[in-house]
Amino acid sequence: MTDKKIKTPGPKTPGPTPRQLARIAAAQALFQQDFNKVTAARLILDFRENYLEPLTEEILFAQLVDAAVERLPELDAIISANLSEGWSIERIDPVLRAILRVGIAELMVMVDVPARVVITEYVDVAHAFFGGKEPGMVNGLLDKVARTIRDAEFS
Repeated sequence: MTDKKIKTPGPKTPGPTPRQLARIAAAQALFQQDFNKVTAARLILDFRENYLEPLTEEILFAQLVDAAVERLPELDAIISANLSEGWSIERIDPVLRAILRVGIAELMVMVDVPARVVITEYVDVAHAFFGGKEPGMVNGLLDKVARTIRDAEFS
C-alpha cells in the first residue's frame, strides 16, 4: 500500500459545444475569405482538412459559410445600414466584420434557431475574440437586424 492520495477531479468547466465550435470556425473562415477571396467550397474544404476541432458540427459550419459567402454583398449592405453615423463597414475590425456577417447569415437562413439564441451565440463568439466593447456592438447590431428580418419573434 502506498501513501498516495487519490485525486478526485475538480469541477469541470465545459468547453464550447459542437454548434459553438461551428460558429467560431465559420467566423474564422469568413475572416480568411475577406483576405483570400476564395469560394465557399474551398473555404469549407480547407477548414475541414486543417482547422476544424474534432467535435465541430461540420454540417452547421458548412451551411453558415455557404450562406454568408453567397450573400456577402447583401450582408455588407445590412451591416452598413445599421452602423452608427460616421462608421463604414471598412472601419470595422475584420474579425468583428466576419462575426457580424455569419451572425446575420444565420438569422436569415436558420429560421429554426430562435433569433435571441443566434444573437447570444454570436455575442459569445465575439467574447472569444475580444475583451472590449465589441461584444456589445455585436449584440446591438444583431438585435436591430433580427427585429427587422424576424420581427414576428419580437412581437
